[in-house]
Amino acid sequence: MSSQHGVQRLRLPASIHDEDGADFREFSELTDSIERQIWGNDDRCSPAAFRLGVWRDTRYELTSLFFVRLAGRMVGRGWCQMPLKEDRDRATVRAEVLDEFAGRGIGRVLLAAAIEEAERYGRTLLNSFTEHPVGFETEDVVVPSTRAGALPAGQRSVSFARAAGFALSQIERFSELVLDAYDDGWPALEAAARAAAAGAYEVLLWEGIPEEFQDEMALLLARMSTDAPSGVDAWDAAEWDAERVASLEAQLLDASTLPLYAVARHRSTGRLAGYTSLWVRSGKEDVADQDDTLVVPEHRGHSLGLLMKLANLRAYRERFPTARKVVTFNAEENQHMLAINEALGFRPAGYDGEWYRRLG
Repeated sequence: MSSQHGVQRLRLPASIHDEDGADFREFSELTDSIERQIWGNDDRCSPAAFRLGVWRDTRYELTSLFFVRLAGRMVGRGWCQMPLKEDRDRATVRAEVLDEFAGRGIGRVLLAAAIEEAERYGRTLLNSFTEHPVGFETEDVVVPSTRAGALPAGQRSVSFARAAGFALSQIERFSELVLDAYDDGWPALEAAARAAAAGAYEVLLWEGIPEEFQDEMALLLARMSTDAPSGVDAWDAAEWDAERVASLEAQLLDASTLPLYAVARHRSTGRLAGYTSLWVRSGKEDVADQDDTLVVPEHRGHSLGLLMKLANLRAYRERFPTARKVVTFNAEENQHMLAINEALGFRPAGYDGEWYRRLG
């Protein structure tokens, strides 16, 4: 890393309240400021405690964070995340700068630092992403390898990614559900889903994955890694076991995040047929993140995805009276899951571009 460019590495403190945690707190505030300048709201912001928990290195992923100061103020951030279990040739890199400091080359040096970190670990495939609220111009666009959706070619983040040698693999729709606006239609949806399930399944609700189900959930989590659509840049199948499930649960606990699961169990066999999860961060209980939803192929066609999502949304509202909104991501070509979410009341809030670049 070139010190002449003013790039510094962020060291994570043991606690956000530690005396040596000032840089981390400022870095977290910078991250929120960048999200607000893109989206105009706090929906994609996170409490500092959440970030500290998910940015800590684990047996399954390394995270390196960088920043640049001007006149004593953090004005840009970069990062490099590297999986350790699978996709060991891959790293996700990104660089972001406050609008008022754009055009000074800060993003380039931060991205260079992140790429240098990836190369130091022998990574040869880079990923990144860009964020785009709805309402952008579509006259001059970049189309992904999936041919589903498009991004505005003239936006700064798109130009930056292309200039850095990245190609657009896929577009993910970022959707939001305003809970009070759509729940009137849920009873009819649930009645139809229960009729389709025909009494063959029961829905279990968990706050975290019980130890006795961790082996079976590992199988579903592994399947989830290849079930979601991907563009030309396909990722490896993830290797999950009960130990990795327990590690995820411990990481979420460290990140002050409660995972809510709704799981469909086949009554006649007792096997799990699918699951969906919501992540609720302490200090931001009003906005939950809809994470994975999976129904295994042999149990599809019974509206289990809809049934599980409805049960989990109800559990979220009952558990957290301040619940206001749920946000989620889906591949733009995943019309089946998008249709389920739209029936629940999710509406597009924006799009994320998934980019890739091969080194060498």
